[in-house]
Amino acid sequence: MKLTNILFNKKIKESAEKIDFNKASQIITNTTINKLMNQKLLFMRYSIFAIIIIIEILLASTLSGWVVSSPIFALMEWLVILLTIIYFFKIISKCFSEHYLTRFYSCCSIIFSIVSCIFSLGLWFVLAAFSSGIKEEYLDQILLQTIITVVVAILVGYAIYKYLQYLAIKELADFDETLKVPLWGRVVDKSVIYGIVIVIGGMQVYRMNKFWLLNDSSWVSTLLVPIAQTVLGAIIIILLIALPVRFFYPEFVKSYLLQKYAEEFRKEHGMTEKEWYTE
Repeated sequence: MKLTNILFNKKIKESAEKIDFNKASQIITNTTINKLMNQKLLFMRYSIFAIIIIIEILLASTLSGWVVSSPIFALMEWLVILLTIIYFFKIISKCFSEHYLTRFYSCCSIIFSIVSCIFSLGLWFVLAAFSSGIKEEYLDQILLQTIITVVVAILVGYAIYKYLQYLAIKELADFDETLKVPLWGRVVDKSVIYGIVIVIGGMQVYRMNKFWLLNDSSWVSTLLVPIAQTVLGAIIIILLIALPVRFFYPEFVKSYLLQKYAEEFRKEHGMTEKEWYTE
């Protein structure tokens, strides 16, 4: 399972490999297997994929003459679309030979689509900065936009990777009680749980006091409002990253163990090879 090899660091991989079938079967019950074989996410994965592709096509179109004409830059964006389509269907094609991991591959394809969109947006901002030509008076602006875009894209991608890794460690802790779950991940989890309430509450407070705040020149509006906006903005960014990753987390550890002991689990739950692998 290449995806787990990418996500698992040495410590996680060693801990996962130590789990024998008896230990795995205590956690991976019939309910867990039915959940992993569930096809309820089929519509969701194709819907999200279609939305992502439409967004990427619109981005590529702006460089293909819709807004500016930059054939080379447009080709790069269209190449991203092509690779997204290829790898998306490559991931979900695994479901046809590993039916017992249907939900795993569906979740992986959804997260891949989201990451592809982030990369495509980052690339578009960089290419858009250079699409009108490099003029000396705009050079500083172009370089600043490029640096900010690259840094933000890398940070967002790294944040998704680390959060997925945290969720894998948290899942692995169900099998190994000696494993310590990172504190920062728990903080993010709490932020996800309470973040929606804070954002909605903050927006309502701002909406009800907007007229007063805009016409007030005291330290309340000049200092507290920008701080509150920054905090709310940070929470929204965390939610936008963490919510889809948390909701579509592919349960890497259980899926890894299920694949490792595929035949043992199939026989234990009395399924035929057709039901388990291809149906």
